[in-house]
This record gives sequence, structure tokens and C-alpha cells, in this order.
Amino acid sequence: MKKQTILTLWKKEFCKNKSENFLWDNILWIQNKKDFIIKAYLIANYIKNIKWDYIWIMLPSVWSASLIIIATYLAWKIPVMFNWTLWKESFKHCKDFSKVENILTSKNFYDKVKNNFLEEYNKENTFMFLEDLLKNISLINKIKAFINSKLMLIPNLPETAVILFTSGSENLPKAVPLTHTNLIENIKWSLGIFELKSDDILLWFLPPFHSFWFTINTIMPLITWLKVVYTPDPNDAKTILEIIKHTSVTAITSTPTFLKMIMELASKDDLRSLKYVVVWAEKCSEEIFKKFSELSPNWIVLEWYWITECSPVVSINPIIWSKPWTVWKIIPNLDCKILDLNSRNEIKIWEQWMIYVSWNSIFNWYLDENIESPFEKIWIDTEWNWHKLKLYYKTWDLWFLDKDWFLTITWRLKRFIKIAWEMISLPFIEWILNKKYSNNIAIEALEKDWNVKIVLFTTENIILEEVSKYLRESWVSNLVKISEIKILESLPVLWTWKMDYKVMKNMISF
Repeated sequence: MKKQTILTLWKKEFCKNKSENFLWDNILWIQNKKDFIIKAYLIANYIKNIKWDYIWIMLPSVWSASLIIIATYLAWKIPVMFNWTLWKESFKHCKDFSKVENILTSKNFYDKVKNNFLEEYNKENTFMFLEDLLKNISLINKIKAFINSKLMLIPNLPETAVILFTSGSENLPKAVPLTHTNLIENIKWSLGIFELKSDDILLWFLPPFHSFWFTINTIMPLITWLKVVYTPDPNDAKTILEIIKHTSVTAITSTPTFLKMIMELASKDDLRSLKYVVVWAEKCSEEIFKKFSELSPNWIVLEWYWITECSPVVSINPIIWSKPWTVWKIIPNLDCKILDLNSRNEIKIWEQWMIYVSWNSIFNWYLDENIESPFEKIWIDTEWNWHKLKLYYKTWDLWFLDKDWFLTITWRLKRFIKIAWEMISLPFIEWILNKKYSNNIAIEALEKDWNVKIVLFTTENIILEEVSKYLRESWVSNLVKISEIKILESLPVLWTWKMDYKVMKNMISF
């Protein structure tokens, strides 16, 4: 008996009714399962001939991303999702670390996102374009694909299902291998809370290089009954809204930033088909909840807390019967410990503690084994009052527990702030700028409602325009924008386990 994998579950689901429509996008319109299966086997024939075990994929939220992932599994290889929004040094690190020669993408997509450093790689023939691979398909390959689609023979896959890179918010991106078991178990319990039905339709407009978008938006529709609608540009709120109206979408996943953009264009009737709205990656403001109730009182809004290394969902907060601005409780089966940083004592109400998690949805180790272990051994009680050491993943997030056992993230030890979908590390920005300004700067940020204000503190006379230009030249994300420069007599110093920036934070105002 074959071990349960994404591919075995895909086969089981897609064999049920091959003529059933599975996806819709504004390029191919409606596609059924039969066409999807044939194309997957057709592309798998090409991927088999690539000598690397890993297939590097750089695509947005389009149907071909899902197609290539399945084709990669059929070719007995492992997909690696590339983030094209990375700054130059991070992108180079990911490619060099992986020791690959090629990245699979679409020519149309590449032409839209290419920049100077991507063009350098293209001159080295790094990019393989789908359009070129499928230009001249031989009759033999078409026949093979058709026969394989009938037989639907699938290989025994390696344990690893995907390689995802962290955002590189604190340092260079880390390669995170997630197994088939990691992803399947995470989807299983998340779907149990989601309570989606056979007639539900999921809208996918966010890229699959992040863990949440890969697991929930990409893999979940491939192994369940869910139908899916694709559109590639999350910034195109007008098109997204038109698609929601045209396809009667019932569930969407989004960051609050993108959701706000959609709602600003919507009237109540435009969103009448929606039942579920999943928001994550940022704190969801009171403004969003108020707008929800105005547009559709029947919506169920869920806030999700996720970590790439956790495959990714850790907890879900159904706002309709929970507390706004908390992340509610941990998903079923996830073993969670919230402990004191030093004593490792268990949680107390009204205090901040570090969260540790353990389960088969947690990854095993980073691809780079030289990275410091994110796991800690913690004593736990077992049956018959025995004690044993168990390995837990350390999230680095501090949580606040109230009297009703609802959880709220209060601080991340490594100091980051979330803007749109990205985790922006303040120490990372400092590191970049210190290369130019010789350790004479410090960064702090403040979040209020929908606004994030990043302020540079320094002991020198520094020009704001010069700082902005240097950040862009250093390929720092365009999301990072210094709002203001303040001059101090001296900068904060390191004490205990964090930087004391209270004085600086108090100096930031909107």
C-alpha cells in the first residue's frame, strides 16, 4: 500500500468525476479535471528530463502553478517555490544555496516582473519558460499523456513535498523542507474549522511562494472537493472584485491590506456570495470589522496565525463567536506549550510567555543543517506520571493569555513589523543602513490602524531622500519606506534579551 501523499490524494479526488469543472481563470476560463490531468502528465514528461531533483518554480497565482506542482510530483521530483520579490542578495543566496541551474517560469510573467538582476540571470539561461517547452509537442508525447491520464499511475514520492524559503526578515532566507505529512495534517485540521462544503469556491490571488498560500490556496484545492478561481495580481482590486461577482466565490484568503482595497470598491450586493473571509499576516483593524458588517452581516471572518515551519497554520480565530484581535486557540492536535523564557514554568494568566509547538505538521529541520536549531527539549508529563523530554519548535513569539484562554501575540523577540504580506525585520533594515552609516543609526516602527510608520534615529545629519535611494539600490523591498528621521544625542544599547527602544517608540507619532 502506497503511503498517503499529496499525489495519492489528488488522484483519489480527481478520479471521481473527470468531467467536472475544477478551475477558472481569466486566461483559460473554465478547465475540467480531465484536461488538467492530461496537461499534468504532458508537462511531467518534460520535467523528468531535467537532471535536478528539485524543480524551481517562479509563478504567481495562476492555474499553471498548480499544474506544474502536480507535474513535478508525477516526475518524482520536489518543487521549490521562488520568491521574485526578494532583494538581490537574498535571491542570489537562494539560488546559490540550492545549486540549481534553472528556474521554471512563464515568459509572460517574467516580462512583467523582470528587473536588472533577474535579467542578469536570464543572460545565463537560468530561466526556463513554459511557453518554449510546450511550443512543439510531438504526437507521441500527446498520446503518452492521454494514456497516462487514463491509467493515472503515480510514483512513490520522496518524503519532502516542497521547499519554501522564509522571507529573510531577520537574515538571509532559510530553506524550509515540508513533508507530505506536514501539509496534509495541517490542511486536515484547518479544513475541519473552515467547514467548507462541496459547492464552495475558493479565490486565489496571492502568490504560492509563501507557506500559507502554498498550503491553503494551492494544495488544499488539489486534494479536496474545492473548486478554485485564479487571478495573478493581488493589487488589482478591481479585477478581483469583478471575479468575485462573476464566479460567485464563497471563500477568499487575504491580508487585511488587500482586503481593504477590495472593500473600498465594493457595494453590499457585490459580495453577497461570500461566506468565509480568511485574514492573516497582519493585525486586522477595527475599521475592517466595521466595514465587514456594513457590506455583509453573514460573513464569517477568520484570523489565522501561521509560521512557515509549521506548514503553516497554528491557530484560527472565527471572529463571529470569538474575540476580535486575538488568534483564539491552537488548532486541534497541535501540542502547544507557553512557557517562561528563563524558568520554563507553565503559563500564568495575564502574563507574556513564549510559545512552543510540536506535532507532525511541524517541519523536521532546515535544509541547511548548519543553521542553529529552532527546537528545544521540554519535560512533559505522560501516563502513569512519567516524565520525558519532548522536542518543541520555538516560535519566538510572545503571547498574552487572558482569563478565557484566548491568545494574543504581543511581541516578537526578533523585532519585526508586518507590512502587507511581508514580515519586515527592523534589525535587517538597520544592518543594511549601517553598512553605509557606520553603526550610527537605529530603526523603530509604530503601527496604528492601517498605517505603519518607520522612523530612522541617528546621531548624524542624514537626508531622507538619500536613505530611500540607498534602500532601493540595496534591493530592499519596496514596502520598506522610511517616513521620518530623528536626531538623538545617543542611540539605545543592548540589555537582557532585547533592544530597549521604548524611548524611541514614544517619540513616534502619526
